[in-house]
Amino acid sequence: MKITKFEQSGFIIEADNGYKLAIDIGNKTPVEKLADLTIDAMLISHIHGDHFHLENIKALAPKELYMNAECIDAIGEESLSSKINKVKVWDNIDIEDFHVSFFNVDHGPNLSAPLPENFGFLIEIDGQKIFFCGDMYYPSGIPVEDLEIDWLLLPVGGHYTFGPQEALAYAKQFKKVGTIIPMHYEKNNFIDSIRKEEFIELAKDSFTIWN
Repeated sequence: MKITKFEQSGFIIEADNGYKLAIDIGNKTPVEKLADLTIDAMLISHIHGDHFHLENIKALAPKELYMNAECIDAIGEESLSSKINKVKVWDNIDIEDFHVSFFNVDHGPNLSAPLPENFGFLIEIDGQKIFFCGDMYYPSGIPVEDLEIDWLLLPVGGHYTFGPQEALAYAKQFKKVGTIIPMHYEKNNFIDSIRKEEFIELAKDSFTIWN
């Protein structure tokens, strides 16, 4: 299993058999960066542009696309080559050899409008567990105190998600974490990318951090 990180909360997870599952490669990733990439399926956590971006979806052209009803409605009359699959909170599905569990996470008080669904994912592939927090501001989703995971994909940028200290406190709730990959720290009006470095400094004595 191989993980490749993209801007904000974007990832491609490649299974040992070569099947590629993408997550949330949104508008913080330039479309030119995707020109030579191919993927098999894609998960979208929620409708915000840094996670759901039609231009990048078209560029990646996944065979299967998994998203909630709000994202599907936003596509409207756009023509996509992907088969669109509607998913909802508490779904458990198999995508090739990937097993994906969907749960809802709390995006916090700083949104301009509340979201009907904002997914996190627990992904199992090739004997490994990957926990994608999504845009989590308050600890939420599923209980993690008894959960042992290999990879924690953890937002650290603050304002719309955990900041460094909140992210570290949440990571410590898990029974066991193999490696943390910080995410959602791209600079904008409210987020400074230095928070990634702040998180790494705070967490370095407690966790293995993929920098």
